[in-house]
Amino acid sequence: MLNRSMSLLSLALVLVVAPSALRAQISAPLAGSSRPVYDRFTVGGAFGGLSGAANLNQAGTADWRLGWAASLNATGWVNDYVGVRAGAGWGQDSIRGTTVTGRGKLNKFTYDADVVLRYPLRAGSGTVSPYLLGGLGAISVHQLGSDSTWSKFAGNYGVGFEYRFRRIGVRAEGRDFVYKFDRYGFDKTQHDIAWQGGLTLSF
Repeated sequence: MLNRSMSLLSLALVLVVAPSALRAQISAPLAGSSRPVYDRFTVGGAFGGLSGAANLNQAGTADWRLGWAASLNATGWVNDYVGVRAGAGWGQDSIRGTTVTGRGKLNKFTYDADVVLRYPLRAGSGTVSPYLLGGLGAISVHQLGSDSTWSKFAGNYGVGFEYRFRRIGVRAEGRDFVYKFDRYGFDKTQHDIAWQGGLTLSF
């Protein structure tokens, strides 16, 4: 009788404790996981330089002055290693070594959707994530001092890394925006290299 009572008591304890333990096990992050706690979505902003990597003519006399670039983006993470990012950027640089009607300074607005591949690693109490990204979008070019604005299909690819501590991170990134520059008497595949640093917020 005593053994039977003890068995029933043990079964009752298991039925009471097991669901709570199981819920705790599922909700707790895996001790060996490299995934940060806040990692469903990441928004970021950055600022840096803009360099035209290609001359606009065969002689190599028409090229680009160093400009600036800023960007905003949001990434949804599919898992530890893959994300989908949507972003927009605003940059400004100018053509030199040639005569352009009006001002040679140009505003460049980019819009893109990208796939991000990262490899997160623990770094003390934070996480370091080197990553690659690439995607498609468009660029709109506006000549300052005129009503001239034109748009082109653009591809891009890049590399970067992020250090994150809880929700807040810092990011350094370089990207190449590739498009056809066929205005002002030129006809060249253009490479705009944007190199930027900024902050991220994950939640």
